[in-house]
Amino acid sequence: MKAAIITIGNEILSGMTLDTNAAYLSQELGKIGIEVVLKISVGDRPADIGQAFKQALAGTDIVLCTGGLGPTSDDITKRVAVKFFKAKLKLDKGTLEHIHSRFAKRGIEMPACNRGQAMVPNKTEVLFNPEGTAPGLLFKKAKKILVLMPGVPREMKAIFAGSLKERLTALSKGMDIRVVTLRTTGIAESAVSEKLSGFEKELAKGALAYLPTHLGVDLRLTISGKNLSVIDNKLNDLSEKITGVLGHVIYGKDDQTMEEVVGRLLKEKKLTLTTAESCSGGLIADRITNISGSSDYYLGSAIAYSNILKEKMLGVKSQTLRLHGAVSKETAIEMANGVRGRLGSDLGLAITGIAGPGGGTDKKPVGLIFMAVAGPKGTVVEERRFLGQRRHIKESAAQAALNMLRLYLLK
Repeated sequence: MKAAIITIGNEILSGMTLDTNAAYLSQELGKIGIEVVLKISVGDRPADIGQAFKQALAGTDIVLCTGGLGPTSDDITKRVAVKFFKAKLKLDKGTLEHIHSRFAKRGIEMPACNRGQAMVPNKTEVLFNPEGTAPGLLFKKAKKILVLMPGVPREMKAIFAGSLKERLTALSKGMDIRVVTLRTTGIAESAVSEKLSGFEKELAKGALAYLPTHLGVDLRLTISGKNLSVIDNKLNDLSEKITGVLGHVIYGKDDQTMEEVVGRLLKEKKLTLTTAESCSGGLIADRITNISGSSDYYLGSAIAYSNILKEKMLGVKSQTLRLHGAVSKETAIEMANGVRGRLGSDLGLAITGIAGPGGGTDKKPVGLIFMAVAGPKGTVVEERRFLGQRRHIKESAAQAALNMLRLYLLK
């Protein structure tokens, strides 16, 4: 069974909005054995949308569209579909009640234009949207299906998971696909590939994909077949083999984040943490506190950007700053010990560096970072160097610091 994905909107074509919907739908369809063979992006023009419908339905069994279902004048996808399928609009009372209730919960009156979202084609099945006002719409033409969904990712995902995925799974003729992602950090894509070069020869083409970012390299394993237990056994075997080769550079699986893994380790070991940040400007604290329940192990942070605050808040010695500078292993060590001692945590994590684009020298270039972890069994410090724009350097540094803490906890 083959599928096409159409994303609609001028903002997609202009690059003002990143098309994450197509990526999500491709991954979800792959998991249930439906192959995506075509992706189309079109603007808010009736002729282009209609042509996209025609092209996609000609070559595939299922067409999923996102975008253009809002209440404003530029949201024309539904109108084009009505004409394409020679349907007529009718009021769907259930949808109208849902829209009214959403506005009532916010304490405001429903604008008149939102009523138009409750007008649905008579040749469709309405798919409930728990996260918004525009329902999904499912059209059937012969043995083919075309589905319209909102462009807002949160709403699209809610409709797909709640109304669509189970139905499409039943249509996929028993073919199942399982995907496992192994997440690595602190190692280059080329280095990972080199370590796995002999192992890859055993794999079918496309079974292993490398997905690099500035935070690490994700390894996506994909196995398909008609026997779920066989597929799962193969995936487990492959995962264990890769883990055996790469070891602790793998920090998690699938959607696990570094901060989730670190939080779990802190909980298991019943340890508390404080952080002292300079160049990362609070990114580490932000990531740690994105995890629900982080208050069980995370006490807080000191964002000591200036030397004065490093001295007053963290107890970094003026002599250390004068002799070695704010960006040095000596300062990082004193920051880690200072935040741990002054805030009363089991562990202290500190980071200082030069995020750029200015401030670098020959001896201390942009991207130079020092990280330290202080704990009951001593203090460790690392020097790292990163390339890229300021934001990338800050994010890479925060990831490296959390990974350093993870490895410290594992030991």
